[in-house]
Amino acid sequence: MSEDKLSQEARKAYAEAQKDFDKAAAHEAEKASEAQKSAETEAKSKSGSKKGKKAKSAADHSAPSHASPGDSAGHEAGEAAQAGDKPASGEADELTSELAQAQEDRIAALNQELDQAKDDLARARADLYNLQQEYSNYAKRTKAEIPQQQEAGVASVVNALMGVLDDIDLARQHGDLEGPFGAVATKLESALQTRFKVKRYGAVGDTFDPNLHQAIQMAPGSDDDGEHVIDAVAQPGYLMGERVLRAAMVVVGVEKNSSADQPSEA
Repeated sequence: MSEDKLSQEARKAYAEAQKDFDKAAAHEAEKASEAQKSAETEAKSKSGSKKGKKAKSAADHSAPSHASPGDSAGHEAGEAAQAGDKPASGEADELTSELAQAQEDRIAALNQELDQAKDDLARARADLYNLQQEYSNYAKRTKAEIPQQQEAGVASVVNALMGVLDDIDLARQHGDLEGPFGAVATKLESALQTRFKVKRYGAVGDTFDPNLHQAIQMAPGSDDDGEHVIDAVAQPGYLMGERVLRAAMVVVGVEKNSSADQPSEA
């Protein structure tokens, strides 16, 4: 819920409370007016009765009166009206005070609900921000892992095909790689090398590299000084780009220095 919507609801509730207050005040004013009219009627009735009694008393005693009957009746009517107005006015004031207090309580409650809604909105925004950050980090991490996953998938496929590739290599060495089978084998090796950068390595005479080759045997004289080279290949290795899928298993020998093979001059 937005702050504007909450403010609109608060204003609407305030307007409804004001409307109820005005209606109740009008009703009480009407009641007070009716009470005043009733008091005036009753006062007039009492005034007429007292006027008759006073006239009779004056006739009996033949005493002159300084106050006129009309003045006395008006005075008594005013007193009766005032006596009737006081309870009605007090009830109206009490009701007005109660309505004002109720209105203040309602506004305070709405303000409290508004503050709570603001707090809930702030928490929801914080949760949304955290969720967006988590998703952003997940998207970045996933994007960074895509090449690795692709490489791992290709490596898994090549590992499954290594037995077939070894058979193709042996068949080629023995001259059996001819006809349609030879064409298919060449196409397979070409596709692996072109699309996935997979190539076979390990040949006699290559320099021995412990990062690429696994020595299974040392040829006689390999302890002599000189550069270690591959003397025989028991099983070729495979590379996918810079990644070693399988190290070549080789026999290590030593390439003699040409200066060491030449006889010294007498």
